[in-house]
Amino acid sequence: MFTLLNSTNKQSVRVYGPASLSNLGPGFDTLGLCLKGIGDIIEARFTSGHEITITSSAPIPLVASDNTAGRAAHLVMTKAADKRGLHLSIKKGIPLGSGIGGSAASASAGAWAANLLLGTPFSKEELAHAVLEAERLASGGTLHGDNALPSLFGGLVLTSPAKPLDYRCIQLSTPLHLAVVMPKRSILTADARTILPSAVPRIEAVHNASDLAFMLHAFITGNWEAVSPYMMRDRVVEPARASLVPCYHAVREAAMDAGAYGAALTGSGPAMFAIARDSDSVSKVCDAMVRAAGEGARGIVTEADVHGVRQCS
Repeated sequence: MFTLLNSTNKQSVRVYGPASLSNLGPGFDTLGLCLKGIGDIIEARFTSGHEITITSSAPIPLVASDNTAGRAAHLVMTKAADKRGLHLSIKKGIPLGSGIGGSAASASAGAWAANLLLGTPFSKEELAHAVLEAERLASGGTLHGDNALPSLFGGLVLTSPAKPLDYRCIQLSTPLHLAVVMPKRSILTADARTILPSAVPRIEAVHNASDLAFMLHAFITGNWEAVSPYMMRDRVVEPARASLVPCYHAVREAAMDAGAYGAALTGSGPAMFAIARDSDSVSKVCDAMVRAAGEGARGIVTEADVHGVRQCS
């Protein structure tokens, strides 16, 4: 339950935007999963001016029109026909260029923070367009919902690359035990798109479409062991992007040797994730992946976040 704040007294709100996995193997630009336990935090308040200002200790754009949180907040204020200014203080809990939806987390948090200050006039569904438009800043100028929508809504989200506002939120029936490792390097989404093939052989497209369909069925039924083989067989995007992650093969092999059901790249990388068999084995899988990722790598044991963006204390 969200607390409505008295905006006339310029009280602030504090909002948490969660990280997310995207693609999940064959679901390029189509599938994303919200993550528990890692995200960005934005403190927002009204100001006496008419602009949106941003502060952050992270090396991110501080001009609102160039920042996904600032852009999302501006679009929400415009939607409400409210010309008051805002100040956003952004704490980046998601490493920059890590591949787990940092720009999308900030976008969803910026939109929800503005919405709360306004008295929550809009539902999350009504904010989806603002979050997607803001995420455009980080995705090379095109609309992509595979990180933005999971961060907004929580859970597993299926979205159309051609029409991102055509999406479906998929309920997960059983706990999903995940290990995520972030190697000490960054890859920008826009850069990672430049190495993708411009054309795909028909046989590869057919295999990917089939694998995505079967993987979705396994997600819906909660059969994580069945998810993993399809997750690991992407023939189009992951093979190209793996070249940007020197530890890719070592991390994947380490996860499987430690007992994971499967492992894959998330988004543009360099982050990778694995599905573990249970809560007892997930830490072992995570430790093995971190060791394989090399010096400076960071790992987290997590699961699906079903709530999405929300106010926090």
